[in-house]
Amino acid sequence: MTSFTGILSDLDRVLLSAEEIHDRVANMAAQIQRDYEGKVITVVVLMDGALFFVADLLRQIDLPIRLVTLGASSYHGGTQSTGQVAIQWPAGADFVNQDILLLDDILDTGLTLSALRERLMAEKPATLRAAVLLDKKRPRSHDCPLDYCGFEIADEFVVGYGMDYQGRFRNLPCIGILKP
Repeated sequence: MTSFTGILSDLDRVLLSAEEIHDRVANMAAQIQRDYEGKVITVVVLMDGALFFVADLLRQIDLPIRLVTLGASSYHGGTQSTGQVAIQWPAGADFVNQDILLLDDILDTGLTLSALRERLMAEKPATLRAAVLLDKKRPRSHDCPLDYCGFEIADEFVVGYGMDYQGRFRNLPCIGILKP
C-alpha cells in the first residue's frame, strides 16, 4: 500500500481519513439504494473533483444506472470561486422524464450546483435529487437544496479524494487542508 508521505507533508492537517470517507460513502449508497429502489437512475456527475467519490459510491448501488459526466467549474485554477460557472454540456443528452441524481464533490458557494439544477430542471426530469460528499458551512450566494450529504465541513479549502489544487493532490485517499 502506498504511504503518500511526500504528498501528505504538504498538508497542514488531515480533515477526514480514508476510513471515515469509506464508511460515510457506504451509508450514502445504502440510502440512495433505498430511495431509488425499482428505478433506473440517471446519474449526472460533475468532473473531475467528484471522480473518486462517484466511483466509490456507484460501485455500491445495485440498481440500473445511466451515467452522464459534465465539466463545470467556477474556480478556474484558484482557491476561490470566480463567480462565473463554465459548463461543458454533453451533446445529445436527454433528461426528459428521467430520475436524476446530481453528484458533486463539494457544495461551496452554491453557484455551480444551482446553475446545474436550473439547467437540468429545464430538461423536464421526472425527479431531481442532489448529493455531495462535502457541504462547506458558509454563507451562500445561491440556494441549493441537498438530498444527500457526506460531511459538513468548515469554510476551508480542501484537497484529496479527487479534489485538487492546481491539478495536484487528487490521488490522496484522505481529505486535508493544505499548509499556507
